[in-house]
This record gives sequence, C-alpha cells and structure tokens, in this order.
Amino acid sequence: MKIIKVFSVFILLHVAAWGATHVYLSNNSSNILLVVDTSYSMKPKFNDMKKWIIDLENSSHYKKIIIGTDKALLGDLDKLKSKDIIFRTAFGRMNLDNLNRYTGNSAKKKILLSDGSIKPKGWQVVSF
Repeated sequence: MKIIKVFSVFILLHVAAWGATHVYLSNNSSNILLVVDTSYSMKPKFNDMKKWIIDLENSSHYKKIIIGTDKALLGDLDKLKSKDIIFRTAFGRMNLDNLNRYTGNSAKKKILLSDGSIKPKGWQVVSF
C-alpha cells in the first residue's frame, strides 16, 4: 500500500510540473520574425517556401511567429486566413532597404526566406 501512495505522489508531482510548465510557456512565448522574399525572381519557389513555413509552424511549439514580406508586415501567422496571402504579390527586387521596416522588432529570432543573395546581419537566411 505504501508503494501505491508513493507512486501516486510521484505522478501528482509530475502532472503538476508539466501543467506549470505548459502555463508558463503559453504565457511567455518567444517571438520569431519570418520575412519572405516575394520578389518576381522567387515566384517559382513559392510552393517550396510555403511548405517550409508550414513545417516551421508545426515544429514551433510555444512560439509566436510574426510573418512579413519584403513589401509589408502581415502580422501573426496564426491569424492569417490562408498561407497564400503571403505570396499574393510578386514584383520588384529585394534589397537590404526592404528589411529596414523590421529593425524595431523585438523578436529573438529573425529568419529571411530568400535566394541568399543578401545576408543581413542578425538574420538567419534560408536559401531557396
């Protein structure tokens, strides 16, 4: 009988720790800024980029993904009606000046999906 009581206390402590961790991480999620190069030259890669974004979203538990393009900030990835909204325009070329709108963003991690032609400081560049 003593073993059952000890085991019950152990299980209860485990469940309480998991619950507390879940609540803490849900309330204190870190931000990821994801910027997509939607220039005309990247248009053939849009499907691959969309798959990469979906994989990131599925693997990023307790993280808030803020999405933008080289043209505009779109907002929370969760709140977009469709991922196709990200790729609705394809014109112009991307350069470092396009990323200036994101300099004030306090995201801990900044990811740029592009062709790798520019490598901004402080950004993780994923080339397609």
